[in-house]
Amino acid sequence: MMTASRSAGFFVLLHVSIILLIYRSDKVTAWQSVSRVAAKTTIVGTTVHHNPSDGPEIMSSPRRELLFLIPKMAATVATATVMLPHRALAAGMTAESARGQWKNAVTVLDDLLQNWSTEKWAEEVGGGDNIRTKLGTQGATSPLFQIEKAFKALGDSEYVDDFVEFQETAEELMDALYQADSFANSSNNKTGSGSQTPPAVFIEQSKAEVVKMQSIAKKMDAMVK
Repeated sequence: MMTASRSAGFFVLLHVSIILLIYRSDKVTAWQSVSRVAAKTTIVGTTVHHNPSDGPEIMSSPRRELLFLIPKMAATVATATVMLPHRALAAGMTAESARGQWKNAVTVLDDLLQNWSTEKWAEEVGGGDNIRTKLGTQGATSPLFQIEKAFKALGDSEYVDDFVEFQETAEELMDALYQADSFANSSNNKTGSGSQTPPAVFIEQSKAEVVKMQSIAKKMDAMVK
C-alpha cells in the first residue's frame, strides 16, 4: 500500500506537469495567431511589415516562457523520479519483504544461541560451518543471507524513522557478523601438534560475537515499526 501511494503521487505530478506544458503551448499558439494579424498594422493608410534586414524579430515573452518552462518541467520530473522509494534494491526486494526477512533473522539469532553446542561443533573439522550456515555466510538458506540489502530497503522505507541511526547500527551488526563468521571458519582448521588453538576456543569466540549481534539486533528491531 505504501509503495502504491508513493508511485501514485509521482504519476500525479507527472500528469500535472504535462497539462501545464500543453496549456503553455496552447497559450503561445493563440498569441502567435493574434500577432500575425497585428503584424499588419495600418498607419495613415500604410501597412507596416517587418523587414528581415532590420534584424531578427525579438521572440515574444510567452514563447520565451515556454522554452524556459520545458527544462524546468524536465527537472521537476527528474527530481520526482529520484524521490521515488528505493524498493527494488535487489530482485523482488520491497520494504515489506525486507521487514519480513529481518524479523526472521532475529529469530534465527535467538535460536542459534539457544541451541549453541560448542563441544559438538568442535569434535570434527567443519563443525563451525553450522554457525556459518545460520549466519548466512555459507549457503543461502538463512534469512541473514545478504541481510545488508534488507537493511538498505528498510532504511529507505516508512518502517524506519531515523535512517542514519538505523544504518549506523546495521553496520555494527554486520561487523559483529563478519567477526563471528571469521572465528567459526577458523575453528574448521585441523589441530596439529604444537600450540595451535583448539576449535572450541574459536567457536566460543564466535559465540561472543553472536551474543553481540543479538544485543544489536534487539536495538535495531526496536527501530523497525
